[in-house]
Amino acid sequence: MRINRPHHNNMQNRMKKPVVPCEVLRNGVAALSYAAAATYGTGKTIQYRSKDGSYVSTASFAEILKEASFEDASMARAAAALSQADVPEQGVKTALIMLNALLERGAQVGCTEDTWQQISAMLDFGISFASRVAAENNGQVVGGGLTLLTLCRPMRKYGRDHQCEQAADVVIYALEQPLLKLAEAAGFDGYEVFERVKALAPNQFFSLHQVGIENSIRVDAAHTDYIRVGLDLQKGTIRDLQAAGVMENVETVQQVLQFVKQSVKAVLDVASAI
Repeated sequence: MRINRPHHNNMQNRMKKPVVPCEVLRNGVAALSYAAAATYGTGKTIQYRSKDGSYVSTASFAEILKEASFEDASMARAAAALSQADVPEQGVKTALIMLNALLERGAQVGCTEDTWQQISAMLDFGISFASRVAAENNGQVVGGGLTLLTLCRPMRKYGRDHQCEQAADVVIYALEQPLLKLAEAAGFDGYEVFERVKALAPNQFFSLHQVGIENSIRVDAAHTDYIRVGLDLQKGTIRDLQAAGVMENVETVQQVLQFVKQSVKAVLDVASAI
């Protein structure tokens, strides 16, 4: 007599099986990320061949993803997959660096379908939490990769609270990479800069506003509960980037996280490339 396994067992097995990104797309994302990191924060441009055959120089990776004709097949296929996401006008280099880190670390630790879904939920959480940080500074957040670092501790807490520590480890690894790449592109030791920034980060992380007790403080007052001391690329020193005016609208950070989330799904949805 033939016995059919319960459907829920098959589902559980599938959710626990490692999901590895298509190798061709993975290589393409890595190549795009490498190119983005090489010009990250430097103001240098990249020359590409457009779809009409002409050569164009630009510093915008949004433009490259939309307009470039890639000779490398893996980069072309990766760009095609990423075009399914909502490509933001700003922050694409940051997004590519984060995306590559997520795929790289996710493959290393054997992320399952369940883990990738947790990662997606954590990126949504990051989008929401960024608004709390921005509420203390008129809708703006500190640039230079520092707002992404500010999200690391909330992500760690989210991982503990939701029993998804592995997903938190992967997301935190990706959030740390933009600062490292910014420093390296500027000619500094990325890990030395990273450790100095961490050492100067405030000990009191969550403000009353960020944990939801808005009426207990003035949101226009000065706070030190988010990371704002980082690498000033113009001066080549570690300093208070908020005081230096290195700020950006929170929507830029949120669009980056949203693009990363959509791009992960787009890459994982491709079983293979032929």
